[in-house]
Amino acid sequence: MVQALKPSTDLANRIARAYPTLSNGHRRIADFVLQHPLEAATVSIDGLADKSEASNATVTRFVRVLGFASFSEFRAALAAALQLAMRPVDEFADARAATASTVSTFVAALKTQRANLDEAISALDTATVEDAIAAILAARRIFIVASGASHPIASFIEDGLALYCEADVVFATARGGPERAYRHLNSAAAGDLVIAISVPRYSRTTVQLAAYSREKGARVLCLTDLPTSPLVPVADLSLFAPARNPLLPNSPGAIFALADALITAVARERPDAVEALKDLSRSLLWTFQH
Repeated sequence: MVQALKPSTDLANRIARAYPTLSNGHRRIADFVLQHPLEAATVSIDGLADKSEASNATVTRFVRVLGFASFSEFRAALAAALQLAMRPVDEFADARAATASTVSTFVAALKTQRANLDEAISALDTATVEDAIAAILAARRIFIVASGASHPIASFIEDGLALYCEADVVFATARGGPERAYRHLNSAAAGDLVIAISVPRYSRTTVQLAAYSREKGARVLCLTDLPTSPLVPVADLSLFAPARNPLLPNSPGAIFALADALITAVARERPDAVEALKDLSRSLLWTFQH
């Protein structure tokens, strides 16, 4: 099974969800908090009001819009968010001091990946896997959204599924930024599937694009690390693989293995596509080294 669920700070996601409906005054506060979180976490309500050119009453209403009972509760959540953001840096320093040699670091990283894969396998739910494969095979179109460390996984899924699926497969965030991705997803509807991929530190854009797609009627399959991931609440189906690494903020290796397993399982269900792939391979023999 996956590790015990841990309390996770969702302050940035609360702000992102509320932002479209915020007043101008509330948006100024939100912008200051997002751009200067350390300073926002250390000032009083008077200080935050002054920094964001708002009144104390506006700050109070802002934190309540986000679901906090008081300014002190909001500031505690902001402090927790900063601690979460800095944890990979602290863990990096601790792990770097603990490793005895370059080789031991190399071996430890491989062992961590093995542990991540073992945990991913033990956490698999048969029904969810079957539903995920069925959703891919039944989709009219498949959109993939990912960024940062998850970008290579999305590219791999795009190439793999395009070989074995009848659906059009589009890596919506491949280039052009979120605006281009929204253009791709603007036509998302029932019958379409969105595969959203993100590991800590989670991409707000990926979460927002997944939520936008679901609102338009598409199903959402997420590949992420834990049930506490912000992708899970906006997904219809979720597959998990830990992203731990002793010296890095995250490691997408086990998520990459999930992607490979998805493509493999889809290929098994499409023998006709396999035959087409053989024809393609024969036509490209001249490009191979061996």
